[in-house]
Amino acid sequence: MYKLFLLADDDHDDAELFGEALESIDASVSFHHVENGQAVFAFLNTLGTKPDIIFLDLNMPAMNGWQCLAKLKNDVYLKDIPVIMYSTSSNPRDKEIALELGAHGFITKPSDFKLLKQMLHDITDNQGADLKTILERIRTYTATFSTYIRKLITPTFTLPYFNSGR
Repeated sequence: MYKLFLLADDDHDDAELFGEALESIDASVSFHHVENGQAVFAFLNTLGTKPDIIFLDLNMPAMNGWQCLAKLKNDVYLKDIPVIMYSTSSNPRDKEIALELGAHGFITKPSDFKLLKQMLHDITDNQGADLKTILERIRTYTATFSTYIRKLITPTFTLPYFNSGR
């Protein structure tokens, strides 16, 4: 099981929800939050060990997620740490870029707390398994959930029939 999670995200509300979800799954997992890519490296320099996994938001001040990911993957000591891009973006191109830069995956931040917990549970519960396979499974059920929610909130109605012969 993963024991040390690092999240870089400048949105404090998102970070707080992430930490609460993680703690509710496994209180023994150590969670650290920093606000940007520069703070990732400052934190790693004070840490006596490497985190088991890093989650990076894309849009952060000082050093964004892309810059941080590139720097992590170009560092001989840090390049083996699994990195998951964690963003509100659902742009397929962002996922492609993340994988090209060496991320293990890309997760669009869920709007549902239960879904966030399920995602983190799947990640923490499958250490040793292929992380990319787990992330693909997460992508599948989050897409299914999003489709379900869209159907719930999209009104369905039929237009009245108008006789075109008048």
